[in-house]
Amino acid sequence: MPHIRVSGIPEMAVATLSRNLLGALADICQAKVESFILDWTGNRNYRNGVIVNDIAQVEVLWFPKDPKTHHRAEKVIRAAVLEAYPNAKHVVVMFRQLEPSTYYKDGQHY
Repeated sequence: MPHIRVSGIPEMAVATLSRNLLGALADICQAKVESFILDWTGNRNYRNGVIVNDIAQVEVLWFPKDPKTHHRAEKVIRAAVLEAYPNAKHVVVMFRQLEPSTYYKDGQHY
C-alpha cells in the first residue's frame, strides 16, 4: 500500500517506472519503498475506431493525504511517465482515497 495502477502505456515503460518512481513516492510519503505496489493494466484506448497510444493513466490508491502531497506526487509521477514513455501526450493522474477501516493486509486491519 499504496497501490499504483498504470494503463495506456506499454508494459516495459511501466517496468522502467518501477525503478525510480516508487522510491521518489516513498520519499514524499515518508514510507518504505517495499510498501508500494505498481501494477500495469494492459488495455487499449480507442477514439473514433482507432487505437490511441498517447494517453497514460495513473491511478493511485492510498490512505488520505493532504493536497500538497497530491501535488508533489502528481509532479513526480508525470515526470517519470514522460521519461519512461516520451510518446505520451497526456498524463492523467487520479488519486483515490482508501479508508483505513476497510483495508486489510494478511488478515490484519489498518
